[in-house]
Formats: sequence, structure tokens, C-alpha cells
Amino acid sequence: MNGDSIRVKVFRFDPSRDREPYYSDYSVPFEKGMSAMDALDYIYQNLDGGIAYYDHAGCSLGICARCTGRVNGKPGLICQTAVEGDIVLEPVNKDKVIKDLVTRRGG
Repeated sequence: MNGDSIRVKVFRFDPSRDREPYYSDYSVPFEKGMSAMDALDYIYQNLDGGIAYYDHAGCSLGICARCTGRVNGKPGLICQTAVEGDIVLEPVNKDKVIKDLVTRRGG
């Protein structure tokens, strides 16, 4: 972390277009108390509007679990995971990716 910003590495994959998954790196302004969802919202609103994820419209309270993903390799709710430094965001199951961090639910 360079003091005022963090590096956010995001899993990217669109099975209808990409042959292989890849990661995109973004520099995001750091604010104390921010969540991983806040970082994704910043990326979507300011850097890359093409990124796919379940945003705050789901609930942002940790109830609906639509934003379940991996933050630095650990499964959890992206909207409830506090950011303290550089992070890597990935879907829980890369085999069920619809696009980027959005995955199919169920079997």
C-alpha cells in the first residue's frame, strides 16, 4: 500500500469472449473503514464500467450473500469484508463464472 491508495486485483473472465481468465489491476483511493465492495464500486464508477459483480443493490447488509466471493483467497461477503491494504478479488467457484465475479447459483 502506498499510503493513499491500494492495489485491487480483480478476476476477469467472460466465457462467451475470453479463452482464459485473467486479472486486471486497479489503483483505488484508500479510505479507513472501506469494504471490498466500496473498492469495486470505485472501480466501476471511475475506472472500468465493464466489470461485472453483484453491487450494493443486493442488500449491502451481509444478508443476501449474493456478493459472496474470495478476498485474498478467503471466502466471504465482499460487502462485509473490510479492506486494510492491497486485495485480490475472485469468485468462489471459477467453474461457475457467468462474467467476472458473477457466478451461477445452485447445482
